[in-house]
Amino acid sequence: MLKISLHTAQKVIIFATLLAHVFYLFVFLLMGEEILVVTNVFSVAIYLFLIRLIYDSSENSKIIMVIFQLEILFHALVCILVLGLGYGFGLLFLASSLILFFTSFTYKFFNYIVVAMQIILSIACYVYLDGQPIKHFDGFKDLLFIFNLSMVCVFSVVISYLLESSNLFIFLDILEKKEIAENILNHDPLTGLLNRTSMQQILSKKELYKNKDFAIVMCDIDNFKKINDTYGHGAGDAVLKSLSGIFKSTFRDEDKVARFGGEEFLAVVLGIKKDAAVSIVERVRETLSKNIVEFEDIKINATMTFGVVAHDGTGEFSLEKMIKQADSLLYAGKRSGKNIVISADYDPKG
Repeated sequence: MLKISLHTAQKVIIFATLLAHVFYLFVFLLMGEEILVVTNVFSVAIYLFLIRLIYDSSENSKIIMVIFQLEILFHALVCILVLGLGYGFGLLFLASSLILFFTSFTYKFFNYIVVAMQIILSIACYVYLDGQPIKHFDGFKDLLFIFNLSMVCVFSVVISYLLESSNLFIFLDILEKKEIAENILNHDPLTGLLNRTSMQQILSKKELYKNKDFAIVMCDIDNFKKINDTYGHGAGDAVLKSLSGIFKSTFRDEDKVARFGGEEFLAVVLGIKKDAAVSIVERVRETLSKNIVEFEDIKINATMTFGVVAHDGTGEFSLEKMIKQADSLLYAGKRSGKNIVISADYDPKG
């Protein structure tokens, strides 16, 4: 089904009703009913004004529906008092009542007042006119009755469709907002990378690794404390943002990268053997080592050290042990001079 907003639904309703009043105007001209002709000229002018309001701002929705319902009430009442019953104009009260379903862009209490007025006026007109027409335009009477009946039926179908479409739109909007909320919940707000909690959820999905080649990568920004102490935490944040951008552009889409805590990051490289995984990490390291972060006229060259542990997809493994081994390799790299990638195969005994 086509997704449609309530604002678009309102446009459809107003345009359709405008066309109906143009038809009334043409018929009343043929009938020679001057009062009804003048009434419909006034009604057409109102709908042109409503269209202007619609396109001015979507915030005009509620006042538009107030004018719309009052116009239908006034128009139907005048037609009944001039022509009498039997022409089907009483059915228009029902069409107006259907707007109750769109309470999200109407004044709910006002709707109830209008519906109550319609019921009272319908009863009063029937009693006053004794259920009879005042004028006998037999051909036009049948034409107008069929048109009014058809219009109410079509209007009911349109309202039903618009209501279903609008509910779908609202539902999809809720899903979109839920997705945004989940994205915020699962990602680190500073870097935009996965956070520790979401990475741990990913690591718990054994189907990602079972019988497949993969590697765990632990990495840490070299001398990050010195950057913060020398230039301030704002500079540290700028470095984190810049490095995370390189992670996003250099690691593959299928790889998972998270800010694991402070200046420490964890990546899972999926579906490739050790040499290929190390090649990706080495490319990340080289890009980072050439990267210059500019912060308040300061240029910072921040490097990283990496520990990589690979598993060939055969035999059992422990992710906790792999992360611990990758972390040990990372700190071995720190002791070896930093800005380096150190790799090893997974050791089940480690």
